[in-house]
Amino acid sequence: MTSSSPISSDPRLGSEAYKYSLGNASRKDRTSRDITRLGPKEKEVLKRIIELGLVFFSPKDLGLNWDRRRVNDVLKRLMNKNLITRVARGLYKVLSRREIIRILINKPLPSLQVSETRKDSHETRSQASPEAPSRVYPKRIIYVEGPFLDNLDAYTCSGKRVRGDRVDRELRELAFFNRINYAEILYKAEGVEIFGSLVIYQKHGKVRIEWRPPSGFVKRNGIVVGLRMYWEMVLNAFKLLLHSILQHGPLDIKQRMIRAIVDAGLKTIICV
Repeated sequence: MTSSSPISSDPRLGSEAYKYSLGNASRKDRTSRDITRLGPKEKEVLKRIIELGLVFFSPKDLGLNWDRRRVNDVLKRLMNKNLITRVARGLYKVLSRREIIRILINKPLPSLQVSETRKDSHETRSQASPEAPSRVYPKRIIYVEGPFLDNLDAYTCSGKRVRGDRVDRELRELAFFNRINYAEILYKAEGVEIFGSLVIYQKHGKVRIEWRPPSGFVKRNGIVVGLRMYWEMVLNAFKLLLHSILQHGPLDIKQRMIRAIVDAGLKTIICV
């Protein structure tokens, strides 16, 4: 994403010549420096990375009206602080969005680490960074994390519009946006698998609970096995929803959930 408007009134950020200077500091001294001690230009680059949802990016994607050597200077300093890395000439990768957010909003992070994800062109999920591996939990333990914002349509504080980004944003990232037109609310869970897709939607006044099996599943296994798998996936979804409400739901939602389970026939099942 690019922008032609400058983000600072400092005339030195234009196209004038700029010389990169290391001063008297050695590389070892620079890399051992506290990464929270960032200059305004470094913070501006990090802010653009978060606002635009960048994971892999080139300098021009930042949309900064700076001299090219000045941008490269800032990117080198961010590389020395282990916030980004260069994967190819002119191509960089963000190493830790959570660490960048912590630096920018100056708030401590919880001990839990979140695996960053991205979407491919078919809207399927895949791991975005090997630096944030999935947590391993004991069997039958379901862990739910969130909320996240997906498919955001919003305007950043610098006036840039962000639409349909491929980043699951934390709520704390709302600090970087001035106006939000649309966002999908997302929770992520580990401990239960869903094969294919389980979709719940309303059509013609009726709610449809639809399991969409993986390609070739019904052809290989038959419709009877497919029906059985439907109920397995519905059960797994119920477990996920149950744990989501218990771990993150407001108190009144938890109370209503318990009443709904009882009214649905829990007493009869227990008595049997």
